[in-house]
Formats: sequence, C-alpha cells, structure tokens
Amino acid sequence: MQIDSTGFIKATLTNYLEYFTADMQATGVFGEDYTIKKEGVIDNILATVSNAFISLEDKFAFALKQINPYTAEGVYQDNLYALIGLKRKIGTYTIVSRTISGTANTVIGVNELVFKTAQDDQFYLNTSVTLDTNGKAVGSFTAYESGSIPCDINSNLVIVEKPESGVDTVYYESGGGNVTDVGMDFESDSEFRTRWLNTQSVPASSNTVSGLRTALLELVENNPKNLKIRQNRNNLVYSDMPLATLNVILKSAYSDNDIARTIFNHVTDGVGLYGSTTVTLKDSEDTDVDIKFTRASELQILFNVEVVLNSGYSLDTDKIKSAIIDNFSYGMGEKVIANDFYQYINALESVDYVDTLEIKISGGSYTDKIIPDYNEYATVIASNITVSEVE
Repeated sequence: MQIDSTGFIKATLTNYLEYFTADMQATGVFGEDYTIKKEGVIDNILATVSNAFISLEDKFAFALKQINPYTAEGVYQDNLYALIGLKRKIGTYTIVSRTISGTANTVIGVNELVFKTAQDDQFYLNTSVTLDTNGKAVGSFTAYESGSIPCDINSNLVIVEKPESGVDTVYYESGGGNVTDVGMDFESDSEFRTRWLNTQSVPASSNTVSGLRTALLELVENNPKNLKIRQNRNNLVYSDMPLATLNVILKSAYSDNDIARTIFNHVTDGVGLYGSTTVTLKDSEDTDVDIKFTRASELQILFNVEVVLNSGYSLDTDKIKSAIIDNFSYGMGEKVIANDFYQYINALESVDYVDTLEIKISGGSYTDKIIPDYNEYATVIASNITVSEVE
C-alpha cells in the first residue's frame, strides 16, 4: 500500500510477490535467481500471506471510505452526518383524495377499499367514509409503497378490494375536492451528500470553496442540480483543466456580471479560475481581474412515441406530450432514460399501451438512453416530440 498526502493506493498481488521475491533473494539463502513458483511450499506460503495482506488492505480501504464525509455510505454516512445534526430524509407516502360512488349512506371503514392504478400501484382508504344521500363521498387513500407514486388525474382506477356491497367506483372528479399529495423518495447517498455539502457550517461570506458554493446557490434557484464546482488542487482530477484551478459551472438566469461578482467575492485566495466565459472586474486597487466560469449548455432531446389507443379514443398528442414535458427534470450530466416515461404515458385514459418510446439528440440515431456531458443539461420542448398511433 502506498500512502501519501493525496491518499493511498492499494497494492496488488503482483506488488507483494515482487516484494517477497526481492526479500528472499536478499537473504542469500535462496540465491539471486530465486523466483516464486506455484509448485513450491514456501512459494505457496508467500502467496497466501500476500493475499492476507490484500484482504487487510481492503478492510482498511473500507474503513477509510466510511469515515470520510465525501465517500461514506448508508448507515456510516448517517452516523457521520449526525455529528453535525444532519439526518437523512426518510421516504414519505403519496396520499390522494378521490371520489367514491355507490349506495347512499354506505359506511366504508379504514382499509376496506383498495384501488390500483394503471401502473399497478395500490392505494388503501386511510379514514372511515360515509357516502352521502347521493351516494358519493371523497375518500383519502394512501399508497402502500413510499416515495413518489404516480396517480395521474387521467389514470384508470381499478378497485381490488371493497365491501361486499355499497361501493361501485373510485375516480378523479374535477372540482370535487380531489387532490394529490405526492410523497418523497428515500434520500439516496448522493442526494444526502449534496445536501451535506450545501448545509455545512460555512456561511456564504466565507472565503472558501464551500462558501462560494453556498453563495452561488442563490443564483441557481437554490437547486443543487444547476451547480457544479470542479477543482484540481495538487493532482489532476479533471484532465481538461490545469492544476490549481477551479471551474464553476452553472445554469442561471443571472447576468454574467452578477455571477462573476459573486465568484470574485467568495473565491479562495490563490486559486486560478477556469471556464469558457470571462468577465473582467476591478479589485480594491483598481487592478483588472479576470473571472472565469462556464454556463451550462442546453441539450435538446427528441422523442419518438408510438401508442396503441383504447377503443373509442382518438389520438390526443397534446396530452401525451404533456405527460413527457411535465415529468422531465434533469440536472447537468444526468442520464436520460426513455423507459422512465412509459408510466406517465400509459397512465393516460386514452392509451392502451406504448408500443415505441425512443429518444435521440439532433443529428443522432434513436436509442433508449442519452448521457449528457458534465456541463450539459437535458431539456425537451413540444415540437421535438413526435407522436403517432399504431393501428
């Protein structure tokens, strides 16, 4: 194992065997031409010892990873961040209000009524409900699974459990007090780490990279997905940047001058700036200072959608396009997967199923996924979505 100021590098089996070979040659007992062979008894012992050392290095590497706030995962990350009072966001449940119809004055108890959506997500009645004299009532339903569970207003709701009598249908009623409170997914390690970076006890006024990050969040609508800070210190982490440089990449509606002024007020002393945009400002001694940064680039995604419709429906391209656009939200460098949008299109009442769903960038071929560059963010507009019906 090699350990220095930049970290450590694990040794390989070859490294250990070379070390033991040189050590045995140096003793004078085995001779300078000694080599480790698989048929030798001592040779097998040395190989076994080498593997034992490698196993110890693995454990050491794991321990180092879990005590570093930048790399810790799971329960180790939870315990580490808890030292500064930061807790992981636990998944919450999606709750929807939907209209129930049936026989007047029917009483429905908790858990007695369950429906499922087109995606087979099930929701159970979480309060007791009594149908009014018209045979209607609004019931509150909770998804069995936590997280952001889709229950579109156009989704066909199928009853899977109900009382023996008195209940006919569950549906979305416009203007009938039907609402959806979308749940939150369990916070992943990477999301938790991003929040830790953004909530460290470093104020925006601090002349540090963390302080700079805090200040810049105000210029990107407080959305961490719209901001990246890359830095090469003593080692070349990013090959496209020189050593000892810092690159701010952001998606922001603010002017170049506003962004440059924020960077100028918070950047760490002695760090060179790198980027495709340059703004020249004056320091306190009226000296020109070049502030460099990079604006995120927009990457337009094109969709091709072919659907099979339910009997009696005509193709509504606007609704299908909205199902994609309303659920399209990606940060810089985030992978776009076509399959992610099946659920939203299938949820439309008019759609029986999606026959083809593929994406591409301008000039490219259709595929199932697209990976933008680190400084690109994916976006889509209605004119870039082609919708057709399969007979």
